[in-house]
Amino acid sequence: MTAATPLPAALTGRLLGDTSWGITHRVEKQALDPTALLTSDTVRRMLDASLLKWPYFTLLKHGEVPTVSSYTTKRDVIGHKAAGFADPRAVARHMADGASLKLNQIGDWHRPTRAIARQLEELLPVAVNSYVFYTPQESRGMLPHRDAAHVLVIQLEGRKEWHLYAEPDQVGASAGLDVDAARPTHVFTLEPGDVLYLPHGWPHDAVARGGDSLHLTFTLTEPTPEDLVDALLRRFLDDEHNLVHHFHTRPLPARTAEVRSALTERARTLDGDHWARTALETMREAIG
Repeated sequence: MTAATPLPAALTGRLLGDTSWGITHRVEKQALDPTALLTSDTVRRMLDASLLKWPYFTLLKHGEVPTVSSYTTKRDVIGHKAAGFADPRAVARHMADGASLKLNQIGDWHRPTRAIARQLEELLPVAVNSYVFYTPQESRGMLPHRDAAHVLVIQLEGRKEWHLYAEPDQVGASAGLDVDAARPTHVFTLEPGDVLYLPHGWPHDAVARGGDSLHLTFTLTEPTPEDLVDALLRRFLDDEHNLVHHFHTRPLPARTAEVRSALTERARTLDGDHWARTALETMREAIG
């Protein structure tokens, strides 16, 4: 695997093609060489150098989040005390007690991860965010939950046992924790180089087995109805200059009628593909 082609086309076709996308989970065994991606040694070096700053990282233990001040410290930054920097000894204590280290928005500073995120955005109408979970043996960071997005997982180091909860009454559109953990529909273990795809809203949790585990997660978020409405509103505000900037010259009944008419016309004439692209651009800009 190289940085230029992080995910082979054949792999993305199998994982994210029409037969799987939004329909069922898929596991590809030994699909990638994970050594070109993030390693636990790199994470530990960043912790030791105190280069990580909250909220780019956090700790989780069985769904509980420790107080931020219990694993961060202050540093002198240009003559000022700045809070939120990683305290490596405190992080190590929490992890020894079973807490998982979660790194957020990895693509902001890790080039191979950013390359995969950009590749996925070229392939799919989604906004992509990236996370790393570094979990001590026999521990779990999060309780059974669902993400309001499709999920792609690359196991980097160690082994992680996944539990899926994919009965129709368990799957939902929104993120949440209201999952019956007594009814897993699938149980399997990912090893280094394995890749997992989960459809939007499939509940899951995972436990490190036989040692520490490191995995990379991408959330692939499609525009929601709210995102599309926001995009329509932005188009309306851009196009209706006279109405937006001179509404005070109109009595309220006329103002209401004109806004209704203008919005209806924008919704009727706005090209669907352009509408979706506008929403996606805003979503991707928000991620960075």
